[in-house]
Amino acid sequence: MAFKKVLVVDDNVINRLLLQKILQDQYEVIQAENGQDALNILTYEKEKISVILLDIVMPTMDGYEFLSKRQNDSHLSNIPVVVTTQKDGEESEIKALKLGANDFLPKPYNGEIIKHRLANIITFRESAAFLRTIEHDELTGVYSKNFFYKKVGDILRENPQKDYDIIVSDIVNFKLINDNYGTKIGDDLLRKMANIMSRERPKKVLCGRIGADFFAVLVEHNDVYTEDIFAQADAELNSYPVEMSLTVRFGVYAVVDRTIEPGTMGDRAILAVESIKGVYGSYFAYYDDTIRQKLLKEQNIADTMEMALKNEEFVVYFQPKYNLRSEALAGAEALVRWLNPNKGLILPNDFIPFFEKNGFITTLDSYVWEKTCQIMRKWLDAGLPPIAISVNVSRIDVYNKELPNMLLDLTQKYGIEPQYLHLEITETAYTENPNQIIESVRRLSAAGFMIEMDDFGTGYSSLTMLSDLPIDILKLDMKFIKNEMQKNGSKNILSFIISLAKWLGLLVIAEGVETKEQIERLHSMDCNYVQGYYYARPMPEKDFEALIKKSVIDREMVRPARIIPTYDVKVSKNPKHEEIMLIVDDVKLNRVILANIFKQNYTIVEADNGAAALHYLFENADKIAIVMLDLIMPIMDGFEVLSKMKLSPELNLIPIIVTSQTGEEMEIKALKMGADDFVAKPYVKELCHKRVENVLAAVRKN
Repeated sequence: MAFKKVLVVDDNVINRLLLQKILQDQYEVIQAENGQDALNILTYEKEKISVILLDIVMPTMDGYEFLSKRQNDSHLSNIPVVVTTQKDGEESEIKALKLGANDFLPKPYNGEIIKHRLANIITFRESAAFLRTIEHDELTGVYSKNFFYKKVGDILRENPQKDYDIIVSDIVNFKLINDNYGTKIGDDLLRKMANIMSRERPKKVLCGRIGADFFAVLVEHNDVYTEDIFAQADAELNSYPVEMSLTVRFGVYAVVDRTIEPGTMGDRAILAVESIKGVYGSYFAYYDDTIRQKLLKEQNIADTMEMALKNEEFVVYFQPKYNLRSEALAGAEALVRWLNPNKGLILPNDFIPFFEKNGFITTLDSYVWEKTCQIMRKWLDAGLPPIAISVNVSRIDVYNKELPNMLLDLTQKYGIEPQYLHLEITETAYTENPNQIIESVRRLSAAGFMIEMDDFGTGYSSLTMLSDLPIDILKLDMKFIKNEMQKNGSKNILSFIISLAKWLGLLVIAEGVETKEQIERLHSMDCNYVQGYYYARPMPEKDFEALIKKSVIDREMVRPARIIPTYDVKVSKNPKHEEIMLIVDDVKLNRVILANIFKQNYTIVEADNGAAALHYLFENADKIAIVMLDLIMPIMDGFEVLSKMKLSPELNLIPIIVTSQTGEEMEIKALKMGADDFVAKPYVKELCHKRVENVLAAVRKN
């Protein structure tokens, strides 16, 4: 009798051999030393594997990544996975289960338990009960991906005379929901979206979940779809109470070719969704041949992008910026061009949007930053005057906590002062997830870089929001300038924005300027700087170098280096307790008293102002057990710290006890703002301990 096959995935050869010895009398054991090896084996053996025994901590590809890839593969997702790990804790178990693991086996191994557990799992998989469970998505209750497509195929075969459409929905940037608010909120949103899609409608036939946040419905064909239909679904999802704008996009595939697989039909509807991501006001799109051609083009780009980077086919061009009054050269924007040996010059619009979608933009950005710094160093070594160069920073880059360190390392490596490397971040980045982006940009600003808000006028940030943003320069978008200049009374709008920016201490650059009329209008509005074809197109490095040599250089765009606030904190480690109590108070005596009260229970970190505390909080959020926060302090008071913590997804769950000599009114205000409790000065040791114990107990219970 042929043995059933078990795939053992573990980087430790001893563990693999132990499992083989335990199972070899009942199973054929196949071994893989990491997740990638396992996927390679499953490419050929997936139909024959009965169960997978998976370690979590492995090099190359760990267990979590393997589970994620398995979950997104309709063939692999039906193979049961049992996690074998020494990693303790409910959190790791929940994470693995959410990624599709079926069970856990602890190390060291117990042979009898393992055999019994595997027998049950394999029996269940082969039973009718398992077949019933895979018909429906466990989280949302709609049809599972495989069963949905099976039903679609059955319906199309049984009803050849009827026409159908497949409509797919996608929650844009859904990963940010899970990252910022947790998987519970993410799961609730998925259930809500499933309800919206599966709601009874006259022509709806069936609904399924075909991806992490993709849902599909098969409906009887409709000749015309309108934006209103899909906008209503978007509005309904946005009724969910999260502090983030939710966006849903839809793709429609009319089933005209029944010879292709239903899964391919769904993929085509997904391609239609992808074609309108980032297009404001478009809620749905049809799949057509232009999308197919675009897909082929993108596939070609994906096949060649890494080799192009290795061969240095990406080159940096520079578009000059000029002082509008003196016409002196003020700097330039570094722009990337792709010089393909076969196709010649490829413009950014043909590859940047795709790189933003597939994640390669972070690699390309890093390459452009380094090349730009190399060139700036070369100019300095040649005796040219220092000049400000701005580089683009994508939204994905800004979420990277290591970005300030990466950029500082570059400027130090090439001996460039940070204020000469300007960072352009688009307005839409601030509006999509303002709290997280603003804090990230504050770190960059504190590191000494000058921040430019790019494409102002394309997003939907309020003018009052400008005062809260950590920016130095406002760049007015070309289309915004053109549109406003064509309207009656538009001069007043542009003038107001420029005046407001200047009042806030910001410099203003009008980009995309092409005509003398635009120059004259902007001049009359007292705009500082301009950039555009009227003065110069983007040019290669050598041409811009020649321009520097013959130009008068404007110095106003590079302000004196900021007085960077110090974020010094005092850390008193407790070798027995790694959990941190952060004590924030401008009075040293108060900090010392609290530190002495709690030094036996926590590692104590002291900050003498709110700004230093907030900086430390963002850098160490996962290590902090509780914050003891004074209300009245210089630089940034306790109320502002409290407000920013409660608005931040990273910090809003950290318990806060307010400490102050102020009266009941201040106590009530702090509690209404989200503080967990209040301790009055002078401190009573026993009361302090009791308040902290109660707050932590309440937090853990919730």
